[in-house]
Amino acid sequence: MAVLPSPHDLQQRLHDYRAFDEARQSEFDFLVQSCLRLNTERSTLQSDLDDERNTRRSWKKRAEDAEALLQRKFVVVLVDGDGYPFRKAFYDALATSGGSKAANELYNEVMNNLKTAEAFPSINADCDVLVNIYANKNGLARVLTACDYINHPSQIDQFFCSFTQSRSLFQFIDCGHGKERVDAKLRDTFRFYAYNAQCQRIFLACSHDNGYIAELDKYRHDMIVVPKVMLVHAAQTPSAAKAYAHLPFKHTRFDKVFETTALDITTKMDAAFSATHLSEPYVDTAKTQQAVNEATPIPTRSTHSSDNSAPGLQPLTPVNLNTKSTSQVASPPPPAEVARTKPPTPANSANGTADTKKSIPINRFGQRIDLKLRMPSTAEMDKFENRISRRKLCNEHHLRDNCEAYGCRFDHDPIDASMRNTLRYKARSIPCGQGSKSRRLDCFYGHQCPWGNDNCFNQKCGFIKNGLHDIKDLEIARFVPAATTTY
Repeated sequence: MAVLPSPHDLQQRLHDYRAFDEARQSEFDFLVQSCLRLNTERSTLQSDLDDERNTRRSWKKRAEDAEALLQRKFVVVLVDGDGYPFRKAFYDALATSGGSKAANELYNEVMNNLKTAEAFPSINADCDVLVNIYANKNGLARVLTACDYINHPSQIDQFFCSFTQSRSLFQFIDCGHGKERVDAKLRDTFRFYAYNAQCQRIFLACSHDNGYIAELDKYRHDMIVVPKVMLVHAAQTPSAAKAYAHLPFKHTRFDKVFETTALDITTKMDAAFSATHLSEPYVDTAKTQQAVNEATPIPTRSTHSSDNSAPGLQPLTPVNLNTKSTSQVASPPPPAEVARTKPPTPANSANGTADTKKSIPINRFGQRIDLKLRMPSTAEMDKFENRISRRKLCNEHHLRDNCEAYGCRFDHDPIDASMRNTLRYKARSIPCGQGSKSRRLDCFYGHQCPWGNDNCFNQKCGFIKNGLHDIKDLEIARFVPAATTTY
């Protein structure tokens, strides 16, 4: 018969069974918690994996779309139309779609340049060509009319209508009056395309003057923009040619499209000046006068120096032209800014023999009239700008020989007659503080707006403030003695 364990053994066994059950339960709890934790981690990793997969697919699609967009590459041609006139042959062919011929010739020049391997090895020859021509349409039309490119300013609409209709990406943009309007639009458009990945090349036709040097110089060390830009040279001033030669951009010429020399209105006007005498009646060439008026920017006033107007401004002073008789002129009546003379009768002489060189010309209302000045030639203007780029000329010294400023900071070095005429010409763009009642003989300021009351669109023009826009009658009625005192 088996012997039962002692009470002590039974208690010990019970304790061991309880400890084993507790250890097993603890192990079960640990395994369950581990499973729950691992399941949570797996869910998180699965979510992250799904996000990465979706992101990858999204970027892959965007990359494919971007690559598809980049397949349609294009080049841009930006033209300052005021400084880059088309060749006269295109305007002569106006009746046979001269504008369309100009557009096709420009397109061919661009494509031929693209096919040059050393210039553009990575551009497809079938890429799109976008052309924007920015200009002051009214001013350009008047200049072209004055230079006999077109017969009437309205014909410019016919030319550029044919130009834009020939190709869908060719545009002519009228920026309105004022040079800075054209400059601003061209600069901002250039900035827009400079970093555009689809735009492979930018042809810039704007190197006729120094107006864009500062903008282009910003990109001198930009390795994205520099290889993309191609300057198109045509007619240039000597200072502009020198300045653009120091820029790191490649350059070319489209001589079959744009004129290689600047349009010279002054040649015709200078010829007329030599034949004009103060005491002879004359009739102005209205379209030539208006062309220069429209193409000339509005100056601002300064004091006693050649800094009164910015370099490059060419204000139109009253001009007398007598190349044709009154019956031969078929153009509209002359603009208000041109003084029309008749045989004067000096106020201080009953027999009309007084010296008019020491008198002041006035109209029938007693308003002072500015006599004509010879318009400086392009070469004279370039010489003048080069001179004042170093130091501004002193108006009081050179035009009155009476500079009273102690330690004057302006240039008193000698100048020749042509330089003095150019300085006087520029000074005429500043309104006289005495207005039309000025009687100072050596007053070099302007006494009526040189751009004409009807052609000046500057609402802040200084001639308005001084009441010099109200002078309508520019016919010299008589001469009056000059003031004996200065002011």
